[in-house]
Amino acid sequence: MSLQAVFFIILSALFHMGWNLCVKNSPQKQIFIWWMFAATLGIFLPLALYHLPLLKTMPLPSVFACLGASLMYSFYQLCTGKAYQKGELSVVYPLTNLTPLFVPIWASWFLGEYLSLYGIAGIFLTTFGAILLQWNPTNALSSENGQKNKKPVFWAISASLFASIGSVFDKAGVDRLSGPLIYPYITLMVFFMFCFLSVVAWKKSSTANILTGIKKFPGQIFLGGIFLAGSVLFFRYGMKVCPISYAVALRKASMVLGVWLGAILYKETQVALRTVASIIIVIGILLLKI
Repeated sequence: MSLQAVFFIILSALFHMGWNLCVKNSPQKQIFIWWMFAATLGIFLPLALYHLPLLKTMPLPSVFACLGASLMYSFYQLCTGKAYQKGELSVVYPLTNLTPLFVPIWASWFLGEYLSLYGIAGIFLTTFGAILLQWNPTNALSSENGQKNKKPVFWAISASLFASIGSVFDKAGVDRLSGPLIYPYITLMVFFMFCFLSVVAWKKSSTANILTGIKKFPGQIFLGGIFLAGSVLFFRYGMKVCPISYAVALRKASMVLGVWLGAILYKETQVALRTVASIIIVIGILLLKI
């Protein structure tokens, strides 16, 4: 994997963590996510209009791949929200980040990508480190609370599954594009997701409740939109120059910084355990470079 790919994927990971922090600090997360996508769409719209003549040259398979990826990513958002309704962060968060376990299977079956033994080891080490990073022995599933955690676990694993399928669709769409077509492609994806999420948001929330979100948190919504736009853009540039399995696994590096920010900002514990997990993730990332 080239240094250029590593740069884009890590930059995407930092932006990804940024919009997650914005969502974490919002009181009504589903409405905030909807507005955040609206802000992201507004950010990409001028770039899309500038490249509008190129839209006619976008391959039709890329359009359909974009639509499929958008639908899967929308299901990912919805399943994650369902998991967080009753699930604990220490259980739900790692399970929604199991995408690297699924992506190599889809990429091998449908995209014909070849994974070296080092790459496979790196993917599994990175994923194991990500799980260990968020694991809390005091909150682990037990016979006492296992029953109530079944539904959150189901929704969290479903989120990872949908995200992994979406990544394969996404990779198939990006591979057929020239450089300038990335901008209208991303705008199209954000637009599709915005439409899918709008159906849910406007069905479950009143107009007054949705409008309250933009009135109370305009700055936070716009900042989240910038982070989301950067995350989406840099990740797709990274996918163009490296295999999808490596790209998805390397993006999990944001968890390392996320743990320490959690300890600093939210006084989270388990520092020793998470330090060991961080080292495992670093080893996995190094294996991805071989």
